[in-house]
Order: sequence, then C-alpha cells, then structure tokens
Amino acid sequence: MPKRIDIAVSHGLDWLKKQDIRALKDICRSIQALSLWNEPASPLIEKLMSLKKGVSWETQTPIPDTARASIALALCGKDLPETCQWIEEQQKNDNWNNSEIDTAYALIALAYCGIKNENGCQWLVRNYGKKWEHPGTTSLIITALANQDKTRYEEFIADRAHWLISKREGGGWDYIATSNLVIQALILSGIEGQEIAPSIAWLLRKQEDNGSWKDIISTTLTLITLKMYLDKFNSGSDK
Repeated sequence: MPKRIDIAVSHGLDWLKKQDIRALKDICRSIQALSLWNEPASPLIEKLMSLKKGVSWETQTPIPDTARASIALALCGKDLPETCQWIEEQQKNDNWNNSEIDTAYALIALAYCGIKNENGCQWLVRNYGKKWEHPGTTSLIITALANQDKTRYEEFIADRAHWLISKREGGGWDYIATSNLVIQALILSGIEGQEIAPSIAWLLRKQEDNGSWKDIISTTLTLITLKMYLDKFNSGSDK
C-alpha cells in the first residue's frame, strides 16, 4: 500500500498547488498538508497572517478559526504565544462557547502550544453523551484528549475508538472529510494498523481522476491522514 499512497499523494499535491485558496479554513488545512509533506507553504502562511487581527482571527467563528490557524502555524514551527494566551482567556466555565466543537479545537491548539488544560478535558468527558455521539464530533474529542493527555484518558479514548470502528460501513463513514477526522483519531488512539488499513484503502478509492478528493478540505484532510498513517504504521511503530 505505501506505493499506492505515494502515487495518490503526488497527484493530490499537484492538484492542491493549482488551487486558488482563499477561505481561512482551506488555508489552514492546506498549510498543514503541505508542511507535513515538506512542500513550500510560505505564500499561504503569509496569506493567513495577513488575515490576523491583533492576536486572533476575527471571523464569525473566532475560536475554532483561531485554533485552526494556530495548529497550522505550529506545524510550521511558528509559535504564537499571545494567540495561545487569547485562546485560554476565552475559556468560561471550563469550556469554550458551551460547544464541544469549539472546546475540542481550543484544546488541540493549546496542546500544540505545549499548554495542558485539564478543566477543558474534564468538561468534554463529563458531558459526553448521545447528543455528541456522531463520528465527526467524537473524533474531534478523541483528538483533543489524545493531544492533551492520552495516558490519563486512555480508557475513554479506547472505548470511543472502538465505537467509531463499529460505525464504519464499507471502509468509511459517509463523507470523505468525516472519514478523515475519524481515521486521524483512530491513529492517535493507538488502534492497530490492520484495523485502519481498510479505511485507507477506501480513501484511496475515493480519489478523483484530477488528483483531488472533490474539494480543498477533503483533499487536504486526506493528505494529512495519509502522512499520519505512513509515519505511524510504516516506521515500525504500530502502537
């Protein structure tokens, strides 16, 4: 499978480099994908920084967007301590906006800044229930907890990872973007490579003739997933 992945990634990167990337979420995911595959991302980094207002990104959804930007820049080795502090300051009653999504993204960004936030993690675990029991949401929560303190939340992460696998149909989880979030969470959770391989094969089958996976978000998420998979399972570290 590694050779198939390399070919798919090459075509995917070629397609991505030809796109006019303007939306903030697209910019952030593209920076992540390009950086992970050691491709130049400077123009997109400059574009992302030009959209910054003060210490954050003042969009309609400033917390998750600022978190995404922080994560992307951290992967490029660019630390923004003042932005991380801003994210911390937005926490109220242990969470961000009383939202599991905003809270998960904030925790992931803080983890990339090297900041532990036990109250936020506990809020996610304490409030997890049927209303959050969706593959995409559950995957973001697993990703947040795994980045913050995988050992402490090992039991919760393992339980929810096996639940995610039980919801898989034909290798994926309905949508390409959602499936990528799930696979990334499974990799972080420590699920064995043989359990994830069918989903990687499913992703490869979803690639279109032009090299993309339909759109920028799905393409960049897939490129990130494939790099995570190769790094973890082809390095002899299948843990």
